[in-house]
Amino acid sequence: MKRVPVLKTTKDTKGVKGTKFFRIPWRPSRVLCVLLGLLLCLALWTPAETRAPYTTWALGPGGRLYLTQDAYLPLTEVELPVSGAEDLFITPDGDFYIADTSNRRVLRLNRDLEVTAVYGKGLLAGPTGVFVDGAGTLYIADAKSNTVVILDREGNLLSRFGRPNDPLFGRKNQFLPRKIVVDARRNLYVVSEGSTNGLVVLTTNGRFVGYFGANPAVMSLKMILQRLFLTREQLAQFIKSEAASPSNVAIDADGMIFTVTAGTNPRQSIRRFTVAGRNIFPEIYGSATFRDLHVSPYGLVTAVDAEGRIYEYNLKGMLLFVFGAKDQGDQRLGTLRDPSAVARYEDRIYVLDREKNALVVYQATSFARLVHSGVRLYVEGFYTQARPYFEEVLRYNGSFIMAYQAIADAYFKEGDYARALVYYRYAEDRHGYSEAFWELRNAILQRYLGDGILALVALSILQSTLQRLNRRYGWFGPLRRGLAWLRARKPVDDFLFMFRFIQQPADSFYYIKTNERGSLGFAFLLYLWVVAVRVLTPYVIGFIFNPYANPGEIRAVNELVYAIVFLALWNAANYLVSTISDGEGRVRDVVIGTAYALFPYALFAMPIALLSNLLSANEVFLYTFSTNLMWAWTGLMLFLMVKEIHNYSFSETIRNILTTLFTMAVMLLTGYILYVLFLQLSDFVMTILREIRLRG
Repeated sequence: MKRVPVLKTTKDTKGVKGTKFFRIPWRPSRVLCVLLGLLLCLALWTPAETRAPYTTWALGPGGRLYLTQDAYLPLTEVELPVSGAEDLFITPDGDFYIADTSNRRVLRLNRDLEVTAVYGKGLLAGPTGVFVDGAGTLYIADAKSNTVVILDREGNLLSRFGRPNDPLFGRKNQFLPRKIVVDARRNLYVVSEGSTNGLVVLTTNGRFVGYFGANPAVMSLKMILQRLFLTREQLAQFIKSEAASPSNVAIDADGMIFTVTAGTNPRQSIRRFTVAGRNIFPEIYGSATFRDLHVSPYGLVTAVDAEGRIYEYNLKGMLLFVFGAKDQGDQRLGTLRDPSAVARYEDRIYVLDREKNALVVYQATSFARLVHSGVRLYVEGFYTQARPYFEEVLRYNGSFIMAYQAIADAYFKEGDYARALVYYRYAEDRHGYSEAFWELRNAILQRYLGDGILALVALSILQSTLQRLNRRYGWFGPLRRGLAWLRARKPVDDFLFMFRFIQQPADSFYYIKTNERGSLGFAFLLYLWVVAVRVLTPYVIGFIFNPYANPGEIRAVNELVYAIVFLALWNAANYLVSTISDGEGRVRDVVIGTAYALFPYALFAMPIALLSNLLSANEVFLYTFSTNLMWAWTGLMLFLMVKEIHNYSFSETIRNILTTLFTMAVMLLTGYILYVLFLQLSDFVMTILREIRLRG
């Protein structure tokens, strides 16, 4: 055994603890255990890091949100000497201006969020909106006094005005300023609460210029029915269908005005207006409770809603990230209670929380900065330069739809239409796909159109030659005899009868009714054909015209069930209705007649779907016209079937069809009620069985 020196306490001459030795046996097994323990501790130890109390989502395939890497992490939460603050503005130099509503003032803070100036003492009654121009002039919407106040950088009063006196403003319109922005020409765009005409545009001396950016009025089904059946006196008691008033406003570096409108359709809650007042912001994945928005100089649109969620878009309205969460009382860093304003400075987002009286700061992650670098180049039109950034983004998140869009645009600009076609499909951009497809098809036509025409001419000459030789030598006689023998077979005869049927439907239904043509066996084959076409058609329709963005969204089982249920309900309901309305048709007649009536759909639906793959969006008329013609033809066949099979007049046929459709709806409703009752009964039985098992 080897001796090694280790510590052992003793006392020296001064009574202080000294050092001696004790023994430990040197065993390799113990040393190995110590080393393994150290390695385990190192494996389990991780450096402290900030974890977001929320998940981050990005827009992916199908217009749905998908989990993604954190885009912003909560950095800090700074308490402010404010009360009920309503608005936040950050200058390009990094000065923060906060509308301290309850304290009747506006604060200026530096980058360290320290108060450096106080504005409006004795002048403001309750500011709810603040904007600062390049010269440092403050434009304040004072809600409590219903005035607009303009101060210079030192806080001196430059102007103050209230409701415009211009007759064009409206005799009964109120002026209730809540938010404000100013463009380069020093026109003031004011959000006036309840203004259905849009933003109020004023000069710096309060002169009324006009209204701008009004929201469209929305008419609900209830309002339409009220206007159809109620008198003018009754309608006067209801609220008029007026456009919603914008709830907040922002302006970008190019002077374009943005508005948010709370309580409206989330897909249209953000609008971006041209100089002419036309909205060019597309429908978005948004929120109905947006409180504020901010537009950065690099084309990032940031909005915050009442639930504490922060949305980030590019200037084309494509959602980049959604993150944030409501503070449920646990006071976790990064959660919000009552957000009232949002602003961005550099790579940080600042949210003003009215209830916390604090600024919550979020720091962009490396993943978000990678996305922003690509978005910045993409918005400026440098598609090719932006492509490497988005290719890197796809390494981290393969469902990031914005990346596919940007890469597709880059390939299109480079003239690589084949690759652009692939990425446009991934991006689910039908317009871009159509443009790339048109260019690709045009190039193919230019290359092979001449050869194709020559081939058609050659085939025509060959056909003419074969016909002449057949007339002279009778080469096709055996083939004709074989076809005649084949036509004599019952299934083939039934199939060929369908083509005669669509040419002379009235006579054909008479033959079905008198048992001269048609059979139940072939009718069920037709139904199988119809169901197969219904299930397979969504898979072969061209991407431009397909309601499904990708095949994974197609529910083949649902399509199968819908088709079978509709056919079964139609046959059952039509026969039942006809038996009580003097119809002459039997069950056999209805089943066979319906099958033959659906033949136009079975015959043309698949070819039209295949043809759609050769069309661009510019030829949408060809696809829609063919589809509508097919459905009209099928509907006419069903009408003639009911009329001829049951021997009805024109009016009796219409009455029978409407009654049949109503009966089908009643059957569906009855089936749904029985299904719900069965679920409740099964739950009741299972509850009793569990109770018996527990007590037993």
